[in-house]
Amino acid sequence: MDLLRDRAFRRHMSIVRDKWWMYALVIGSQIGQTGLSILGAEALRRLFDHLPNLPPGLLNGVLIALVAVIALRLTFSYLEAWFGSLLNESVVYALRRDLLNHLQHLPLGYHESKHSSEAMNVFWNDLETAKDFVVADVQRLIALPISFIFAGFYMLSVNPALGAVALLIGPLQLLSNFVLKDRFQEAVRLQRQVSRDVFHTIGETMHGVREVKANRMEQQVDEQMAEIQGRGVAYNVLRSKTTALRAIARQVPRELGQVVGISLGVGLVASGKIGPGSLVAFISLLDRVAAPFTTMVEVISNLQQAVEGTARLYETLDLPPERKDVGDPLPVTPPTIAFEHVDFAYNVDRPIIRDVSFEIPAGSSLALVGPSGSGKSTLVKLLYRFYEPTSGTVRIDGRPLTDYRIDSLRDRLALVSQDIFLFDATVAKNIAAGLPHATPEEIQRAAELAQADEFIQNLPNGYDSDIGERGIKLSHGQKQRLSIARAILRDASVLVLDEPTSALDVETEASFQRDLGRWAEHCTKIIIAHRLTTIRDCDLVLFLEDGAAVEFGTPSQLLNRQGRFATYWRRQTEITVTL
Repeated sequence: MDLLRDRAFRRHMSIVRDKWWMYALVIGSQIGQTGLSILGAEALRRLFDHLPNLPPGLLNGVLIALVAVIALRLTFSYLEAWFGSLLNESVVYALRRDLLNHLQHLPLGYHESKHSSEAMNVFWNDLETAKDFVVADVQRLIALPISFIFAGFYMLSVNPALGAVALLIGPLQLLSNFVLKDRFQEAVRLQRQVSRDVFHTIGETMHGVREVKANRMEQQVDEQMAEIQGRGVAYNVLRSKTTALRAIARQVPRELGQVVGISLGVGLVASGKIGPGSLVAFISLLDRVAAPFTTMVEVISNLQQAVEGTARLYETLDLPPERKDVGDPLPVTPPTIAFEHVDFAYNVDRPIIRDVSFEIPAGSSLALVGPSGSGKSTLVKLLYRFYEPTSGTVRIDGRPLTDYRIDSLRDRLALVSQDIFLFDATVAKNIAAGLPHATPEEIQRAAELAQADEFIQNLPNGYDSDIGERGIKLSHGQKQRLSIARAILRDASVLVLDEPTSALDVETEASFQRDLGRWAEHCTKIIIAHRLTTIRDCDLVLFLEDGAAVEFGTPSQLLNRQGRFATYWRRQTEITVTL
């Protein structure tokens, strides 16, 4: 009953319900093989019962029947493999697609609070564990008891004593499931922890391979992996030893039952109570009668692993996704953006944004300025609704941001991030990310405005050049220009530029600043910048420090006040002159 109440088990069964017709095909093939095995055993029984005086034609008839049984059994075996493969791929496809789709729709906070290897571990370990049980073990859980009933009734009809021996073997084997049960489950848990640690170490090393090389950390990584793998070897050995002991406990009833059955059968044949054919039938079908219980033990063991191992899979699938379709569409026209007494904290005791208020008129530009860690990028995350304010309100055109649909909001926002991400695809596909139906002419026009067309044309295949994972074949400045082109192509109402020219040379930056007023004049713009050349043409400046809005006004107003922004400006000017 505890199993039936377990959430992971119920989720497994829901998959079975959805794919019931595929299970019916596979299970039908398995039961068909059992029925054919019984027919073969019956043919052998009749043959051996007539020895040594065979009626004319009996041998040929039995041989023909056996050939037909073998041919049909091979056919059913082929069908089982065919339907089983269809079931396997269908379940894997559905699980992977559902999981990836769900992960995409979880809030950004979930992903930023988890290591990237955790998602991969759920995909490759937890999902595979679920698939192995749902695909293989559920079939056997349903088919084998039916096979047991058919084979058991046949054995009882052959001889009640031999049938009773065969039927008793299975239940005795079930008791082996309790042998070292806790020790086995602990070994499985420890082994899964090692698997997670391996994924974590490999993922982190591969993502940071440049830093590993630059800091000569190869030996350190190797020693860390050796420690993890050492634990893995120990836990694997523990699990293998425990599994072997459980297997021995499972085999003892079968071996003893075979000895007892053969001894009893020989005595019955010697006394003339049964023919030799009945003993042959008993031997040939003994595994068919005992196998359901042998397999049941394996299935229960696998179920214990599946329920434990897939708990995180279903915990992830049960996390509430973002509701992107609730609310009104955002107007296409450039909006007025206002933050009213906004507070935000990732952790309750560590506020990141503290009572921030400001307003950006429609079509205007705001520069967010301040030391690193002052909360500039966090304000952008709140605007995107990656997170919700702890208190206060973000408004667009006077209405709370929560009045608008998230998908509509993000459609009207374009971001050039300092942390540039490019896909392992062509230049054209990276520029058109999010707008797959953009024409080649539109893509090239965006690249020209981003000062990217020239270097793209010099690539081996131009806009069809593959740029490698994360744009590894490009310089940082080239990647930044592609990111700018991507934002230009979106033709959004709100443009967010996070250090947009940090990797550009002086000449390219000057061209970008000149063109920005032309292609982005219809946008409401938020520009996060440290370089004052990026700030000087902005309509408004908000100076942040320790998450608080220290100063707000036009650049000239803040310079005249001789406050924090003016000091910031002077220091950067002095550094520039010194250089």
